[in-house]
Formats: sequence, structure tokens, C-alpha cells
Amino acid sequence: MILGKSNLKDREIPYSFQERFQGIQRIAIIYPEQKKWLRIARYTLQRMYNLPERFEFLLLVPPTSSRPGLNVNCEYADMTYAPNTEERIRIQSRIAAFNPDILLQLDPVPGKQMIKLIKALNIALKIGLGSEDSGLNVIYSQKESGFYEKNILNLIALIEAN
Repeated sequence: MILGKSNLKDREIPYSFQERFQGIQRIAIIYPEQKKWLRIARYTLQRMYNLPERFEFLLLVPPTSSRPGLNVNCEYADMTYAPNTEERIRIQSRIAAFNPDILLQLDPVPGKQMIKLIKALNIALKIGLGSEDSGLNVIYSQKESGFYEKNILNLIALIEAN
């Protein structure tokens, strides 16, 4: 047996997860429907909104929620959390018109219709809260004993790092 030189191939640079977060400018955020989660999400996302020159936002919020004036480039759209076919098409069209680089889904327990909507969206990077079948690329599961704010801050940290 002769141990000689092996055929060395050019080493491929592994795909970096952080590379997917390079160049993000437009972010669509699906706020949670329940008031207790909505309040926490708004409070926690202030950290991201303090970087107004970096991002443009499409904020999908419950139709009955107040829309605080943010000092960032943002648009609001009403979100239907159990959309029928017609509502799903309306929401998909609104999101497609905004053309986001990333989708943040912040509802801790998305319903079946919401999951169907998320799966149908043509967005390369979808992250947020949900289960394995939620149609997201990056999933943070929300346990009853966990802290919702910590999950949101982890999501924000991925985006702020670049």
C-alpha cells in the first residue's frame, strides 16, 4: 500500500448562515394577534426601530390595534390571522408589493391559515415563532415557561449583526 498525495480539490467555502443576513434593507413583520403578545412585541422591537437609517418596515398588525407613530420608514397593513382565500391573496399581494428581504413572524401560535399564507410567500428568508411545519427557515419555539421577549431579541440580534 502506497500512501501518496491524494487528489486535493479546491476547498469549498461552506455556506455561512450569516451571509443570508447581508444586505437586508426591507423587513416585513407580522405582529402577534393577542394583545399581551402585541404589547411585548412592540416594546421589544423598539431596539430594531432605533436603527431607522438601516431598514424599511412593513408592519402587519391586527386591524383593531393602535398604530403608534414610529420614527422609522414604515408602512402599516391590516393583518387577518385566519385568512380565507380572498384575504390571503390580498395579504400576499401587499407583502409582494413591498418586496421584503426578510419576513419576521412574531405570532407565538400561528394558525393553519397563517401557516398556509407564510408557506405561499415568495420570500427567501422567513424567520419567527412557530412549529416545524410553519413554513419558516429559522424557527424559535415558544415554550410556556420561556420568555417571549428573549426570542424576539434573538431574532433581532441576527439582523443587527450585519
